[in-house]
Amino acid sequence: MQRIGHLLPATSLGADRWVAQICAPVQVDIAHPTARALLPEFQYGPALTPTHTAELQRGAEQLAQAGADAIVWHGTSGGLDGAAHARTVARVIERTAGVRVSTVTLGQLDLLARAATHSIALVTAGSEQQAGRLADTCLAAGLRIASLTALDLATPREAAELPVSKVRRILLDADSADAECLVVAGTELPVAPVAAMVERELGKPVHDGARVAVRTGLDLLGTGVESPAWGGLFTGGVHAGVCCDTH
Repeated sequence: MQRIGHLLPATSLGADRWVAQICAPVQVDIAHPTARALLPEFQYGPALTPTHTAELQRGAEQLAQAGADAIVWHGTSGGLDGAAHARTVARVIERTAGVRVSTVTLGQLDLLARAATHSIALVTAGSEQQAGRLADTCLAAGLRIASLTALDLATPREAAELPVSKVRRILLDADSADAECLVVAGTELPVAPVAAMVERELGKPVHDGARVAVRTGLDLLGTGVESPAWGGLFTGGVHAGVCCDTH
């Protein structure tokens, strides 16, 4: 059985709630192993301090020892601080663990590029300041922001504990007629249970960080999964591999 290692920010609550359920049809152990690393939300550039590098290396070593065949970094720092930062993080993990590595940010940009998506409705659980930085990363990748929604929730727990019925309403309200895809930054909002329903209602894809993390890990392994109950990200087989040198 292949294993996808998930390296999570220390504050993450939401990302590991859905992974085992989504990938039940395939022989991939993705609920475990996991490790956590303490990195700040804002780096303001691609560089990592020695302390932050050491944190990533520690988590990568844990996942390598646990037998991970590929690793995905779940932090939103790549979205907040740009694709160059995400690539820096991925390379540190990759050099340490000796396996293929990507991040939620790089996986997201890769999926949108492969679908030839040009315009998105962007949603974040965080502040308007965070929304602006996320938008900058998307704009730098050549995407147009059709609408921008910042929920301004104070903590990851507050986002993770929102009722899924409310999340569905938020997503429907955040859509724009000009958007080709609804992109939810971060991994905390419980989008996974309602993603397929919202996709049917809007007639367009919905990408959230938690499900993109799973999709990215599967792509790193070259493994397809048919789980249409979890939305369009899990239909159509393998999406050719993403890596830290993409975008």
